[in-house]
Amino acid sequence: MILKSIEIRNFRNHIHTQIEFSDNLNLFIGGNAQGKTSILEAISYLCLTKSFNSNSDSYVLNFNARFFEVFGKFELDNGHEVIVKVNFESGIGKKVYLNKETVDKFSIVVNKLPIVILAPRTKEVIYGSPEDRRKFFNLLIAQLSSTYADEIIDYRKVLKQRNKILSAIAKNEIKFEQGIELLNVWDEEFLNYSAKLTFKRMRFINDFIGFFKNAYSNFGEVENPEIEYATQVQLNTQDNFETIKEKFKAEIIKLRAEEIKRGITLIGPHRDEYVFKINGRELRRYASQGQMKTFLVALTIAKFFYLKEKKSETPILLLDDVFAELDVERTQKLLSIVGNIGQVFITATDLNMPVEVEKRFKVKKFIVNSGRVFDA
Repeated sequence: MILKSIEIRNFRNHIHTQIEFSDNLNLFIGGNAQGKTSILEAISYLCLTKSFNSNSDSYVLNFNARFFEVFGKFELDNGHEVIVKVNFESGIGKKVYLNKETVDKFSIVVNKLPIVILAPRTKEVIYGSPEDRRKFFNLLIAQLSSTYADEIIDYRKVLKQRNKILSAIAKNEIKFEQGIELLNVWDEEFLNYSAKLTFKRMRFINDFIGFFKNAYSNFGEVENPEIEYATQVQLNTQDNFETIKEKFKAEIIKLRAEEIKRGITLIGPHRDEYVFKINGRELRRYASQGQMKTFLVALTIAKFFYLKEKKSETPILLLDDVFAELDVERTQKLLSIVGNIGQVFITATDLNMPVEVEKRFKVKKFIVNSGRVFDA
């Protein structure tokens, strides 16, 4: 997949920016706060309908504007053209258009246009909380399955209702018997979604781990990296949906009194964890900084090839300020593996590093200054 061009209006400090991209490496050079990352964020809006760098659409809206708009033309691997437009207006909200048709479910766009991002915030998957790792893998699974993305949304709604009832019982806001009756109704939905999501996550990890180990081996390390999916119920890799559901059911019965006492759901996919290990030891506790960086880059490479194979579509790769986050060796290894088989977008402030990149790849350079983009 190739992003041929983009047009941006009122997006952070870009009032009106139009860019024609190279099919290979696109390098954006400029000082801090000049608008380099904003271009990558705009590309993220086209593929994920949101920024990788901000939690709210209003944060990327230019201070003096009431709306922003991102428009992009893609060419898929089969030669078909796809046009995406994202429009956000203050007080109204966000609309997404795919080939000029309004998209009701954004998961349709996420599933159609594969993208892989390595940015400063991506390292939270290694250093951050279990929630950061769930977000990382939730997005990857959602890029393969729009159904999974919808099920995550539905699960959160059910969880919110279940927590509301548990809290009401704990605070004596409703009669105990009435609360239990309501809880029993929502438990069935909760168990269904818990089993569905857990089953899909287990299948995904079993499938993904081979891609990850292969990516890690590219760094020449004689180590055994692992990713384990840890749930609060004892599961086997052979367990099917019904078995998982029954195990969850037994556990919530066991936890009933404690959940009512604390007024919150104590089990479910929202509390699960992806555990990273090297040679049997947990990465966060025992690994060196170098091993953690290698793990992060290997995850990025594995994600790229996993999406490419499963979707039969080559992802585009965004590398935001990676030269500041990674050392030269790991950055060059990443580019040497994916740089010649896909379209890559890179931001950099260091003028020397682009020279090194230019020696090995066909690069189109842009200078970014105060929200304006010039061919270099």
